[in-house]
Amino acid sequence: MNNKIVSLLLLLFLGFSLTGCAGSLGGSQTVQTGTVAADGKKLFPIRVAGDGTANGEVMIGNEVGFFREEGIEIIFTGALKGGATELQTIAQGINDAFIGGHPHSVAQAIMAGIKVKAVAPGMVDHPDFPHVRYLVREDSPIKTLNDIVGKKVSQTSATSACQDGYLKLHLQQNNLPLDVEWVKLPNPGQQEQALKQGLIDMTTSHPPYAGITVKQPGIRQVATSYDIVKTPGAGLSVRGFSEKFIAEHPDVVRAFCRALQKSHKWINANQQEAAAIVARKVKVDPEHVSVFWYEERGHIDPAYMDIWVKLSEDIGLWPAGSIKSEAIYTNEFAPKE
Repeated sequence: MNNKIVSLLLLLFLGFSLTGCAGSLGGSQTVQTGTVAADGKKLFPIRVAGDGTANGEVMIGNEVGFFREEGIEIIFTGALKGGATELQTIAQGINDAFIGGHPHSVAQAIMAGIKVKAVAPGMVDHPDFPHVRYLVREDSPIKTLNDIVGKKVSQTSATSACQDGYLKLHLQQNNLPLDVEWVKLPNPGQQEQALKQGLIDMTTSHPPYAGITVKQPGIRQVATSYDIVKTPGAGLSVRGFSEKFIAEHPDVVRAFCRALQKSHKWINANQQEAAAIVARKVKVDPEHVSVFWYEERGHIDPAYMDIWVKLSEDIGLWPAGSIKSEAIYTNEFAPKE
């Protein structure tokens, strides 16, 4: 395993802002129209949010050819406008699959009436490839996460399990007051720039800026998400479809899950090659880019899902008992191990 600790630009969260191309997408007619592979077989198009440069294993797996191998054409529809979310576009028929959500985002969408289901895992947390890095200036008085009480901590979106959530959990576990000033800085790289300028005391940095920034002079890492939750499940992201799409195209869903698992295993085993693909797409030095760690098992781990539901309840995302983890996902379409 390549031990360089760097990062991959990946849309992890439902609330991340993407721009949209809704006007050019069409409806079911678009879904039924696919291109033809080199062997003459028609590819089934699956529309996903993003521009084809920043969607982790889907982008990388698409470049390597795993989705075409399974008879699928990935169509990136662009980023969304006006604060729309990835899962909302599923409900609107703009996109077919969601590829950037954590379990709590899917749960919130379901509770809001959006009929979606997670069918496959994405990334997981890893000690060497952390989901979140907590960064401070070298001269900061913050030595441990206990020291953030009364400090300004940035986040890219509103309350979320992996933005303020992990830190709230840490404070609760250590009987410390939830006295933190949360500063919303939604634009890519904004947190890290604000840290350098002394406008905030600590970041909740995600890739790629976490891995790039931690290497720079004057920046120090206090801890990671893995230090708080101490399980790969803390970083679990999930991929899925609308219930309607699943019912109408079960074989396509199975093929999608197979392509994802192939992508996960390939990325974990070929980190430098995967990093080079990302670097070429986002036009940065490959030395600044590597990958997260992906779940190599084809199924969603029930224990990981339970972690997310409990964490979401503990930090107040919804009242306890509002939703069970089984309502969020299915392993019916997981590849046979």
